[in-house]
Amino acid sequence: MKQVRRFFPLVLFILVAVKPAFPQAETVPVHHPVYAFLKRMEVKGIIERYHDAVLPLSRKEVAGFLQATLLKASHLPPAERGRLRELLAEFQFDIKGTVDGFSTTAGYGGDLADSVDTGFLENTQRFLYLHADTAANLFVNLLVDADGRHISGDALGDDHAEFLQLGFRARGTLLQHLGYSLTATNAQFWGSRDLLLRDPQLSQSHALTEGNFQNFDFEEGSVRYDGGIVSAQIGRERMLWGAGYDQKMILSDNPRVFDFIRADVAYKALRYTFLHAWLLGTASTLRFGLPADSSADRYEPVIADKYLAAHRLEVSFPGVLDVGAQEVVIYSNRSVDLGYLTPLSLFESVQRSRGDRDNVFWALDVQTHFLPNIEFSGTIMYDDIDVPDMFGTKWSDRYAWQLGMFYADPFDIPNTNVTVEYTRVEPYVYSHGRSRDDSYTSLNALLGANVGPNGDAMAVHFDYLPLRNLSFAFRVIFERHGANPVDSTGQVLVNVGGNVFFPHRDGVDSQTKEFLAGTKFRSRSMEISVLWEIINQCWLEAGYHFDSLEEAVTEKRSENHQLSLHLRLEL
Repeated sequence: MKQVRRFFPLVLFILVAVKPAFPQAETVPVHHPVYAFLKRMEVKGIIERYHDAVLPLSRKEVAGFLQATLLKASHLPPAERGRLRELLAEFQFDIKGTVDGFSTTAGYGGDLADSVDTGFLENTQRFLYLHADTAANLFVNLLVDADGRHISGDALGDDHAEFLQLGFRARGTLLQHLGYSLTATNAQFWGSRDLLLRDPQLSQSHALTEGNFQNFDFEEGSVRYDGGIVSAQIGRERMLWGAGYDQKMILSDNPRVFDFIRADVAYKALRYTFLHAWLLGTASTLRFGLPADSSADRYEPVIADKYLAAHRLEVSFPGVLDVGAQEVVIYSNRSVDLGYLTPLSLFESVQRSRGDRDNVFWALDVQTHFLPNIEFSGTIMYDDIDVPDMFGTKWSDRYAWQLGMFYADPFDIPNTNVTVEYTRVEPYVYSHGRSRDDSYTSLNALLGANVGPNGDAMAVHFDYLPLRNLSFAFRVIFERHGANPVDSTGQVLVNVGGNVFFPHRDGVDSQTKEFLAGTKFRSRSMEISVLWEIINQCWLEAGYHFDSLEEAVTEKRSENHQLSLHLRLEL
């Protein structure tokens, strides 16, 4: 009877929530925990046609998948049912069109907000301010992050860093079709700048790379129109693209957030996505003098503009597999090319008709769904296809591939996930010989998986959710890389295809390739983290990180140990 009483609110929810009453058109940030929850639900067979190869999704789509999960909530263990209840409460307005039980700190408005409470640090869905009516809504959160970390080892010796970050997130939808969002944060830090720069996300802030600033900032914002089958978006926010688990093969979170326009068409088993993005090329410095002042030279920072265009067609076969095919092109040294702004085109043909100047990639990926609790994924990405010598030793046959497995509840251990993923990138992949800015990078950061050319990696993740508000994560990565040998001045002695910014030179470099040739490095990293949601929208995370780098021939090795504590609030 206790189980029946505990589950009764979910049954009642099913009776009153059939379709989203106020579908929200804005997107859910890619690192929101709802995506990990929905991936697990897909692998367990609870939901179908969960298209997560391109993120973010709209709140409308996420709410629909949560409703589908609710219909089979009786198949979930207590911890997952608790997590589902929390997510349903967070997406309550998207599903039922009500803000009952929500609380605000600075006030509220709108015809639908009469039942909102006021309070601070209440164990409810909280906002700084909200406005809700049938025509428009606005939800504003105050973001607070406090972080402290300490490192010991060969990289920085014994050092520490702390920062306090404040910001806000505002989002909403107008007339149920036009969504908008804006997130901005600014942080003051103390201690080692170099320690913060070791963080893959924090190092993307331009201000942190400047030696005379003690703060760093981030900003994202976009506007999205949802027309049902067709949607369109313009803005700047983190995007992930690919079928991988550890890092996406097409677009990962390695580069800085970039500006883009995006369009999606979703109809039953088909989904089509188009993207055009504004990236950053090679950074350099221009030296010049003024005719009226010959006493000193001046220096101007110069960063080339470059662009990415991509499109993807995905076909879903429920209970069997999803198949996706995509084209990606990198181009630069001119303004935006209208040929790549056409959503329905073949980029390879377009770039040939435009002078064969650009860097085109093709990728095919598959995700399986025919085994209970197990999903296999695979991706192959071609930088160049040399059909007569495909998968041979000719340098021009350049490709990368990735294989992975997601296992939910392995060996019948509830609330656990194990993912295993192997990524291999052949020599010379991602580079481009016709232009210094057509490499598969943005401001020197790889766009896809951070395994550079002539390297591979094995990543293993273990996640455990013993309670709805407590989770443990373990991650270990082994990498190998064959670097171009250099002399004492940094000049390349032999080009083995190990540097994305050093393409193959006709008439100079060998016509064949050898995987992991050159100066071989081995790196290892391990992360352990514990995340506790103390009360709703207040998280405390503790973590330990270990990394090592070893040169295979000399066996010269460096190691580092790092401890961190992070408190995050959304008020």
